[in-house]
Amino acid sequence: MGDHAARRRTGRVRALLALGVVLGLGSVTTGAYWTDDATVAGTTLSTGKLDLKVENQDSVTGYTSLNLANMIPGHSVAAVLVVNNAGSVPFSYTATSAATNPDGKNLAAALQVKVTSATSVSGSSPTATCADPALADTASTLNGGLVRAARTIVAGGSERLCLQVSLPTTAPNAVQSATTGITFAFTAVQVGP
Repeated sequence: MGDHAARRRTGRVRALLALGVVLGLGSVTTGAYWTDDATVAGTTLSTGKLDLKVENQDSVTGYTSLNLANMIPGHSVAAVLVVNNAGSVPFSYTATSAATNPDGKNLAAALQVKVTSATSVSGSSPTATCADPALADTASTLNGGLVRAARTIVAGGSERLCLQVSLPTTAPNAVQSATTGITFAFTAVQVGP
């Protein structure tokens, strides 16, 4: 019995040791760890505003600075327009012109246009002009792109454009007693990031 009792005790000891190991591992993995938190608050995002104006207005109606009655070949009229960036982001802009042909005589096709960076008009009506050379990639005729190469204006900035409309000395007889109305449209696009 001595051998058998010793084996039994050894088996019990081994079982108790194994149970202790299992319990010991369990207590290690189930223990609680300390934790802490931190927060970051107060972040605000807002968008900018794209705001093109001409003469500090969204829409200029009844613009008479380029009006001329009794125009004859060799006459010209000119005026300075201010393009404003009233927004908070820089933009680039282009412009187009559209001219009517209400009497069918096509005066619009006979007229020549010039766009410069002159800040004032030279001379007076009926021979007012824009003294500086024409800006690059601007039109010389109506009904299409007037300022075709985009021009950039910073937020809060402005640019003066001198517009000259002339009836050349080579104008055809068909445009006598003719009338046209001209509309200039400006379009702005945000400058990339």
